[in-house]
Amino acid sequence: MRPHVELIQQSDLCWHPAEMHGGTGRAMQRNLSYDEEDGSCSTKILFETAWDRLGGYHEADTEWFVLEGKVKMGDQIFGPGMYWRAPAGLRVPEISVDAGTEILLFREYGDWGFSVSEANKSEFIPEGGNTGSDQPGTLTICDSTKMDWMDNIYEGDTQRFLQLKILYHDPSPEGENEKGFITMLGWAPPGWTDDRLIHHPIFEEAYTLTGHLDYNFGRFTPGTYFFRPAKVKHGHFVTGEEMGASWLFRLDGALINWVTLNSQVIVKGDAVNYDPKTQGPVMAGLPVRSKSTGPWDLDGQ
Repeated sequence: MRPHVELIQQSDLCWHPAEMHGGTGRAMQRNLSYDEEDGSCSTKILFETAWDRLGGYHEADTEWFVLEGKVKMGDQIFGPGMYWRAPAGLRVPEISVDAGTEILLFREYGDWGFSVSEANKSEFIPEGGNTGSDQPGTLTICDSTKMDWMDNIYEGDTQRFLQLKILYHDPSPEGENEKGFITMLGWAPPGWTDDRLIHHPIFEEAYTLTGHLDYNFGRFTPGTYFFRPAKVKHGHFVTGEEMGASWLFRLDGALINWVTLNSQVIVKGDAVNYDPKTQGPVMAGLPVRSKSTGPWDLDGQ
């Protein structure tokens, strides 16, 4: 499984040659989070030169979200805010990417493997998608810039001020597959706050697109990322007064909030070989995090 990452600023991460096999051109990637067991990952990709690849299929469920630049897939042109997703084994058309383009790339249930395939070259079905069943699914394409914000249908009235754009939702029938993967954009308005401590039964990850938000693990700014395995508690949240904040979120199931009220963080122990009065507070059980996201809020929720 992937380790807990909270928070990391992309500028703190090293560039690596991109795992974009089968293409011609030069691309680099920053690994936001990585599963060393099966190759699943979330990465930021920069195409340093023009990049081209023939049609074929991935070994993993694969998603692209365009941050900057231009991508052409078959006859479709993708600019900033556009998204596509292909389940493992589904042939996708040839791709061409302009130099300087930046994307977020996500892989699930597999590594970087890609096979060129001329089969079904004309097949290009930009709708639906279901990898929860034994069916291969279809290609999902959407342009978030042309979508309207919708109310937060997942978290009820307590989060009514949060707005969403659903890019992908696995429609697997309950009982056949309960994963129900969701990829979406989220926006919190200026001055939005939630003082609860929350955790979920599913993993949650997010990449910050705009604005800022403060909470117990630090500050979200553009390019800040987290990956939380299931059951990691987090909160309380406060957005900036000027513009709020927005993110790209991914979840591997229904977003259920388990709430802890009147929470406290207490660290106790007997000092053995140091003076706790002069050596400051002790932090225990907290994840490794970025050096750029600010000091820990030891007094927060």
